[in-house]
Amino acid sequence: MIDRPDAAQLLEAMAKTLTGNVMPSLDGGAKHSARVVANLCMILAREWDEREGVATDELRALLDSPDAEYVDLIADLDRRFANDDVSSELAAALYPIMMADAERRLAIAKPEYLEP
Repeated sequence: MIDRPDAAQLLEAMAKTLTGNVMPSLDGGAKHSARVVANLCMILAREWDEREGVATDELRALLDSPDAEYVDLIADLDRRFANDDVSSELAAALYPIMMADAERRLAIAKPEYLEP
């Protein structure tokens, strides 16, 4: 089975086609709409590349939820933080995971914010 081009590469090609071939021939609202769609393609491409970035197994172990899905783990964390039910040890263990996830999300939504 051929895995190339993958979804990220296809989305990047769509964005390049829109910005390089389509947008130059458009004006006003149509040009703006094409730019928005091109930007959305690039966001989705980055999200595709980063889809494996979440430390789900580490969260499962820390929260003692071996079969939980990522969204359920986050909901459990939200509940625990809202109820002030997070020990300092758990918070310390969660910190690097949460920071890595924040950086992953930032790399998807606004990668320029991570540039030095």
